[in-house]
Amino acid sequence: MQRKNHTVVTMFTFQGFSSFHEHQITLFAVFLTVYILTLASNIIIVTIICIDRHLHTPMYFFLSILSTSETLYTLVIIPRMLCSLIGWNQPISLEGCATQMFFFVTLAINNCFLLTAMGYDRYVAICNPLRYMVIMNKKICVQLVGGAYAIGLIMASIHVTSIFNLPFYRKNYTVVTMFTFQGFSSFHEHQITLFAVFLTVYILTLASNIIIVTIICIDRHLHTPMYFFLSILSTSETLYTLVIIPRMLCSLIGWNQPISLEGCATQMFFFVTLAINNCFLLTAMGYDRYVAICNPLRYMIVMNKKVCAYLVSGACAIGLIMAFILVISIFNLPFCGTEVAHFYCDIRPMMKLACTDTTVNEIVSFVISTVVILVPMGLVCISYILIISAILKIASAEGRKKTFATCASHLTVVIVHYGCASIAYLKPKSENSIEQDRLLSITYTLITPLLNPVVYSLRNKEVKDALRRATGKKLP
Repeated sequence: MQRKNHTVVTMFTFQGFSSFHEHQITLFAVFLTVYILTLASNIIIVTIICIDRHLHTPMYFFLSILSTSETLYTLVIIPRMLCSLIGWNQPISLEGCATQMFFFVTLAINNCFLLTAMGYDRYVAICNPLRYMVIMNKKICVQLVGGAYAIGLIMASIHVTSIFNLPFYRKNYTVVTMFTFQGFSSFHEHQITLFAVFLTVYILTLASNIIIVTIICIDRHLHTPMYFFLSILSTSETLYTLVIIPRMLCSLIGWNQPISLEGCATQMFFFVTLAINNCFLLTAMGYDRYVAICNPLRYMIVMNKKVCAYLVSGACAIGLIMAFILVISIFNLPFCGTEVAHFYCDIRPMMKLACTDTTVNEIVSFVISTVVILVPMGLVCISYILIISAILKIASAEGRKKTFATCASHLTVVIVHYGCASIAYLKPKSENSIEQDRLLSITYTLITPLLNPVVYSLRNKEVKDALRRATGKKLP
């Protein structure tokens, strides 16, 4: 489906209060009076708080920040509105409109969280008055204000990016709402063979991950942080394959059904969420190995249930946030093409179907890929540097070998996982090859999820013993 010719809109005019044209002068006088009072009162409040040392308390610090924010908030909108009321309704550029929205959303969200901080300040003052100045110290107050601004900036960036990546046109155009996957159509002579191979590997992947999770759940000897993370990783890998592989297998036997725009966005959302979640789960597992080897006496205290739950929740939260940003960034683009040069809705193939320039989207994608691959990979590297340093201090060769064996499985999975992800998402755009990308995608969507349980079951004595105990119970 191709778009028709259209004119791109780069300037906007505000309708304002044009329907009240008879009363615009009256409205101007009323609004100007209120606006002057607003500015004057906020400036007086901020000035008084700054010059009077009796008001140098957390409560009035938050009030001065809120007054400043409210003043800036009105400056973003009201002057242009007042000008439109007296007939000076100048058009605003696309960039100017985006800038106005960015500051408006940032300050509006900032104000919401500043009021929350003020509520917390009142709670501490009334419910814990003796420790009020200790709890609400300068550092905490600055952090609360900084957090409010940071949330405002992040949310505004997401909003503005999602809206101003939309095309603004004067004429009607045809919207693409369905996509088809190119899949492995170039291997049409070998599709049945590929189906048989991929189906076999997929069944093995599902079975091995389900066995790993089941064994960890039923065997109390494996109820440790290490195996808790492994069970979560196996569950995540299983869901990860379910998002992509069944549809790919169907396409190999000729049942290549189109996917809707919403379905494609949903597939990408879950794929990205689970992929990023896996990256940070591997980081949590690296931290677990670091504590177990470098601080064994305090291992169960440091890696308690609460900490493990926080690490897993944090990995999931990062995955959800990053996936949300990526999906909004990409699916607010206008699409001209309908054939996705892949076997699922991946990031780069979808951007290639866009009608407009995708430079901003590519930057967003690259930054997110860099953060979610290099940051956890760097943390894992630091963990293993410390681990190797601790291992080298062990006197006996047998002790060193035994200690390193507890990390070997995790290290193998880490190298394959981050290696494939780095090649897929951090390589230069010019080096993209459709066939290479598909082959690499098969590796990290089908082979890597199988590698995780296989490596942990074949190279791990505790898992082998648990499997023997489980199968032994079922034997007559």
